[in-house]
Amino acid sequence: MKLQILKQNKNTLIILAIVIIGFTLYANSFNNQMFWDDDDNILNNEFVHNFQVNKFFSENLIAGAGLVSNYWRPALLIAYSLEWQLWGDSVLGYHLVNTLVHILTAIALFYLLEKLFKNKLLAFLTSLVFLVHPVQTEAVTYVSGLGDPLSSLFTILGIYFYLKFRDSQAAKTNSWYYMSSLGTYVLAVMSKDSAVVMPALIALADFFYLPQNLSVKQKLKLVFVGTWPFFALFGVYTLLRATALNFQNTFNLYNEQNQFTSNFTTRLFTFFGVLTGYFSLLFFPVNLHFEKNIALQMSLLGSPETIIGALIAIALTILAFSQIRRNPIISFGIFWFGFRLFPHSNLIVPTSGLMHEHWLYLPLIGIYLIIIWLGLKFVNKKILIGTVVVLLLFFGNQTITRNQDWQDPITFYNQTLKYTPNNYRVVNNLGMSYAAAKQQDLAEQSYLKAIELDPNNAVAHHNLGNTYVETGQTEQALQQFKKAIELQPDFIFSYPSLINLSLERRDYATALNYLAAYQKYRPNDPQISDLIQYIEKLPAK
Repeated sequence: MKLQILKQNKNTLIILAIVIIGFTLYANSFNNQMFWDDDDNILNNEFVHNFQVNKFFSENLIAGAGLVSNYWRPALLIAYSLEWQLWGDSVLGYHLVNTLVHILTAIALFYLLEKLFKNKLLAFLTSLVFLVHPVQTEAVTYVSGLGDPLSSLFTILGIYFYLKFRDSQAAKTNSWYYMSSLGTYVLAVMSKDSAVVMPALIALADFFYLPQNLSVKQKLKLVFVGTWPFFALFGVYTLLRATALNFQNTFNLYNEQNQFTSNFTTRLFTFFGVLTGYFSLLFFPVNLHFEKNIALQMSLLGSPETIIGALIAIALTILAFSQIRRNPIISFGIFWFGFRLFPHSNLIVPTSGLMHEHWLYLPLIGIYLIIIWLGLKFVNKKILIGTVVVLLLFFGNQTITRNQDWQDPITFYNQTLKYTPNNYRVVNNLGMSYAAAKQQDLAEQSYLKAIELDPNNAVAHHNLGNTYVETGQTEQALQQFKKAIELQPDFIFSYPSLINLSLERRDYATALNYLAAYQKYRPNDPQISDLIQYIEKLPAK
């Protein structure tokens, strides 16, 4: 009884430490503004504002903002909508929720690792590294990053419930844990698509949780019997995303064929280079930034990073399979890292990017679990704890510093451009931020640079047109709006601007022409027909 009370007290102190450290680290982010994907996901999303749950399940993530993406995340939209009903566009609430979910994920991770490996200190230190590591800021400080901690919380809870189910099986008692595990898998996938690999993580945990006296063959049989419904759900989800929930191109987020999407070896060699970058971030998380310039690799010997990444991949694979019996934690950690990073590897499904820091959100657990276990095994405990404390202080300082980069869009985009100065999307978004801040001269400079970087992109021309309207340069505005629809005839956002400017000039014939063109893309909009009838009655210029 005393032992149980002591254990509970230790766990209470651990949870309290995680909560205090978590909120302390992210406190300086609570007043950060919302921007970038926050606009389409939340601020301009009518479905979120109106809590249209049916739309969350039947439409893509940003359909409520009048846009199309490949993402289907109804649970995430429900979370956003509940937040919107509670505090509207007040940033504090969103940042508190992101931080709280991250903290809850760290606590759930502690209980999962303790259950798996029966080592409280190992579980606690690994959870602390997960909580404090600065690469997590992309998922926590950035409001639209909520999908990572939310899906991860469901994933870890689902694995924990599954292991509790294993316990109940051994005790020959009925348990609701299995259905709870299946339910959290559904919630995880509906929070973020990459959680689709959760069945592999459950199978991994199950394999290493089963009694060690069982043979590999016996374990695999039991794992299959226990996890096949999860893989069946995976099949159902894949079928839905290929059919009813295929909004653009589910299995190629580039929505086009190019050297990267059509050539597996290019994706493999590029991933090797990216893997080197990920290991650099795991141990030396400095100069963090959002958009990364990653060169495509056509050859295994194309760059030092590619060669190093290939060697890392080979070494990890050999270790993972060779240590299953002797040092199972090493095998578990490597497989965890590989399984959870796989959806972002581009090897099967080309995704919307090559490398992002937040893609390490769950994978980093596997690597640091191994490192801390090795430290506990071979290093004096006091020295190890001191080393971890120093590491956590370094990571914590980096996290607090990185939070400041996200304080507002102008700060964020300028910080990103220090590392990727020729990134069209960032330059264009910086221009929009300057425009919103009424700094039209700086907005114009940004848009002109964006056009220089990508002359055939309609968006920058349209945005430059808006800046010219604000500064009273009507002729220049007309040229930019015309250029936008010349480059992309279905770019509907420029038509209303051209119509309004034509009406201001009393050029009704031109306004009618633009209205007719606009109507092709909005055939069911009654306001267009009404406006056409109104203009036709106006006296000629």
